[in-house]
Amino acid sequence: MRRDIPQPPGAGVVNGIRFGTDPLRFLETVQARFPDAAEVPIPGRPPLVIVTGPDLVHEALDWPEAFGRVPASGLGLPAENGLVQSEGDLWKQQRSVMLPAFVGQQVVDYGDTAGQQCRAVADELGHAADEGRTVDLHRQMTALTIRVASEILLGEDIGQERAAEFHGWMDAATEELAISPTGVLPDWMPTSSSAAYDEATTEMKRLSEEIIDRRRAAVADGGEPGSDMLSLLLAAEGAPDVEYEENQIRDEVITFLIAGHETTALSLTYTLAALSNHPEMRARVREEARAVIGDETPRYDHLEDLTYTKRVFRETLRLYPAAWAIFREATGEAPLGDYRVKDGSAMILPQYSIHRDGRYFDDPLTFDPSRWTRRSAGSADAYFPFGSGPHACIGRQFALAGATLSVAGLVRDLDIDVPADTLEGFQASITLRPDGSVPATVERAG
Repeated sequence: MRRDIPQPPGAGVVNGIRFGTDPLRFLETVQARFPDAAEVPIPGRPPLVIVTGPDLVHEALDWPEAFGRVPASGLGLPAENGLVQSEGDLWKQQRSVMLPAFVGQQVVDYGDTAGQQCRAVADELGHAADEGRTVDLHRQMTALTIRVASEILLGEDIGQERAAEFHGWMDAATEELAISPTGVLPDWMPTSSSAAYDEATTEMKRLSEEIIDRRRAAVADGGEPGSDMLSLLLAAEGAPDVEYEENQIRDEVITFLIAGHETTALSLTYTLAALSNHPEMRARVREEARAVIGDETPRYDHLEDLTYTKRVFRETLRLYPAAWAIFREATGEAPLGDYRVKDGSAMILPQYSIHRDGRYFDDPLTFDPSRWTRRSAGSADAYFPFGSGPHACIGRQFALAGATLSVAGLVRDLDIDVPADTLEGFQASITLRPDGSVPATVERAG
């Protein structure tokens, strides 16, 4: 006999407002009190279900027919049918078309390109060090990762100027889509988006269409089709067994311009910030990078031997997960473990609070890369920075390879220092973002 999910004490609307006001603190409070799940009733809309047990998280993610993705239209996202938002037959079709762009030689190329871009960013930061300039670390990491993602996934480097513009568009999107108390308003109450967000989504669509048009023109002029994601999407366009939704290719380009860089840029920012707070760990990363990479440009071949740097990045994904929660929606009443999930329930599967739960990690609030010498990431059900189940992140290997090589390359050459409280305040939006810019001072490493 299935039972109802327990509810936190207090009125549902009050708890909903608490979640909207300080979502991360609310999640940690629920995590500490409820080992499996908690249901927050909200007047005028379906309940909010926070799944706190790793076993139940994976059960829900393994059953997308019962616990589906939240429609992009409901979230106000600029792309409605991209791989990160789609479901069912459309998702299966798109994943089948796009998967070859994320495996094999493409991962090698991504790592090599990340190393090249890392070298260019390190040179730029070196000039900042020589001039005594402060830089915005998050903006720099965005420039690095979006240029890598656009070159490998879309076949062209969008360049420094466009990367800077995209960072601004993401700032507007983050502000618009941040968790807030308005999220507990009844469904029937009207809402509207800001002018800044509307402009950002318009510009993202325009950039995506420009990239697609250039690629179409290049192919029409006899250019060789590539193995990147955009080439595969265009090549499949006329296939008899492929049926695209309206603006499907544009939606995929927008989706991967965002998903292909945003979480990696944030994770790089948080890794470098953590190393700023732990100079002894930074020294160890530098020692390893100099032994493995030497004076060369970082490349995929170096990755296997960067064992300590991998553990550092893995620990960042645990304690400061850029993908801080997975959102799902119950498509009908459904069982989850011993519980009954009500039809329409909005579900949060939070990496942030589960990754910080002492039931699953020793000394969970301490940044400790050495914990990954005692256990593997694959053996920890409570560790799921890339999700799990059929909709697990398709770009996982890209992120791990590119970020590890970037951390090693940057730390080899530079001391990047940020304020000690950088990792103490976050904004929970579509990703876990810093609460403001991340000013960094840079010095050339001795």
